[in-house]
Amino acid sequence: MHTHFNWNYEFSSPMLVANGVTGVREMWGDMDIIKDVRKQILIDALIAPDIYSAGAIVDGYPPFWPNSSGVKDAENARAEVDNQISEGVDFIKVYSLLTREAYMAIAERSNERNIPFAGHVPLSVSIWEAVASGQQSIEHLYGILEGCSENEKLMTPPFKKRLNIEWTNSLMDSFEPVLLDSLANYLAESETWLSPTLTVLKNIANLDDPDLIKDPRLSFMPKFIQETWNPVNDFRFKNSKTEDFEVNRKKFELQLSFLKAFERAGVKMIVGTDFPNPYCYPGFSLHDEMQLMVNAGMTNATTLKSATYNPALFMKKQDEFGTVEVGKTASLVLLDGNPLENIGNTKRISSIFLRGRYLDREKLDKLLEMAKVNAANAKNPF
Repeated sequence: MHTHFNWNYEFSSPMLVANGVTGVREMWGDMDIIKDVRKQILIDALIAPDIYSAGAIVDGYPPFWPNSSGVKDAENARAEVDNQISEGVDFIKVYSLLTREAYMAIAERSNERNIPFAGHVPLSVSIWEAVASGQQSIEHLYGILEGCSENEKLMTPPFKKRLNIEWTNSLMDSFEPVLLDSLANYLAESETWLSPTLTVLKNIANLDDPDLIKDPRLSFMPKFIQETWNPVNDFRFKNSKTEDFEVNRKKFELQLSFLKAFERAGVKMIVGTDFPNPYCYPGFSLHDEMQLMVNAGMTNATTLKSATYNPALFMKKQDEFGTVEVGKTASLVLLDGNPLENIGNTKRISSIFLRGRYLDREKLDKLLEMAKVNAANAKNPF
C-alpha cells in the first residue's frame, strides 16, 4: 500500500491493520522514525504493518514540497543517493522537478549501488526514458498521457503548463491508443512496475463534490488533516475553477481506460492509494483502489495479485511473504466472502494473522475504535 506513513503511525496503524493491510510502502520517510517503528514492531509494542521505506523525496531545486531533498545538479544527486543509502533506505524516491541531468545521475548511481529508485516521472524526461533508465515503479500513471502523444513537444511539459487545463486538453486531444499499446508492451517487457493510485486521481478530480465531506470515514481523520483536504487550504487546488475539475474528470476517465490495456499486455502492477492526499483513508482506501481497478476493466484475480503476491515480487521478498507456505511470515487475511466473485468481499474481514499474532473481529473492531480516539486526540505535528 502506497502511503506517507512516518509522522502518523500511531493513528494510522490501527486503521491499516483493521483493514487487512499487513505491509506498507512508505514514499516519504524519516528513517529515524521508521527505525523506531520497526523496533516497536519487533518487541510487539505496536500493532502495525511492516514498512518498506524511502527517505526524503529527492526533487529539483527548489523542491515542490518543503523538507524534501532538493538537488541542483548531477554531483548533488549522486551524493544524495549515497547519503540516503547510508541512512538505511529501502529505495530512493524521485520527484517531478528533477532536472534531466540530476535524474540520470540518480538512475546511474542507484543502479551502481544496487538500490531501487521509484516515484514520479520527472517532467524533464519521458516515461519511455524513465523505463529505459531502470526506474522500479511509476506512481499515479504519470508520464503516460505525455508518452502516448503524437506530438513529441508534449512529452516533457514545463511544470506550470502541466497544471494548465489547456495543456491537459492538448494531451488528451493528441492521445494515440496505438502508442498506449506500444507503451504497455514496452512496460511489460521491462522491470518497471506501475502503482496507478486511482483513488487519489479520482479524489483530486472530484474535490468540488460536496459528498466527499459527508464520508463517515472522516471520523477516523484528525481535524488538521481534514482541514488540509479542503481545496481552499491546499496551494495546489485553491485557485481551481469548475472547468479545471471538469477537465480533470475527463482525464481520469481516460486514465481508467489504460488499466485494461496494461493488464492485457502483462504490465506489472501494485496497489497504492497515496494517503494523506485528499480523502485517501489509511487501510479503507486500499479497498476503494481495488474496486476502481476492477471498475476499470481489470479482472478480480489480477487486482488481488496486485495487492498481495505482486508486492512480494516487487520488493524481491517472495521468499518471506506473498503466498501461504510453510516458513513464510505468518501474515494472512481471512474473509467471509470470495473476492474472486466480488472484489468488494475484500472488506468482509473476519480475522487477521499479523506476523503470527491472531486478531479476531472483536479485536479488529477495537482497533478501529482506537483509531477514532487517536484521531480525536491527534495534534498537528507541522
